[in-house]
Amino acid sequence: MYLAYLGGIVTAVLALLAAVDPAWAAEAQEIPEWRQWWDLAWKILNFLVLAFLIVKMAKQPLKDFISNQRQAISEQLAEMEERKKEALAEQEKIVQMTAGLAKELEEYENALAETAAKERETMLEDAESESQLIMERATVWADQALVKAKQELAAEMLELAAEMAAETIQKDINDQDRQHLFDHFNQGLKESATV
Repeated sequence: MYLAYLGGIVTAVLALLAAVDPAWAAEAQEIPEWRQWWDLAWKILNFLVLAFLIVKMAKQPLKDFISNQRQAISEQLAEMEERKKEALAEQEKIVQMTAGLAKELEEYENALAETAAKERETMLEDAESESQLIMERATVWADQALVKAKQELAAEMLELAAEMAAETIQKDINDQDRQHLFDHFNQGLKESATV
């Protein structure tokens, strides 16, 4: 619709220019002054007619075009304003989430520090109880090793004493003493048999 109006306007402008062109060509020749005024009046009249036709034919389409453009721009502005509000609301949410995240992060760090401190204390207590257990075991082992060493030493001493006694007896006892011990042993057997 707008193109039809604009096509008509362009056609009218071209027709006017075609009518004016011979007048310019005539100016190159010597033209009387009244003719120049007459041509100027016709040019002004043609211009006014053309301006009237342009205004008459293009006024409503131009108004409609401008109105439609104004409406489209106002809709775009309203949409942009709505998007701006949404973006600001989203930004506010992000700021709140970020503030909440910072607080949560601080709480998490505090909880982590407390947990690490408790874990350290637990590990120290476990290490202390483990070291006490190791010390107790070492004490028991040392006591057992001492008792065993004492027993081995006592056994060695008894064995050594028995060896020394046997050597002494073999050196100091003669045949007569052996006979006397043998008799004494037999008499003890007889007495025990009669009882």
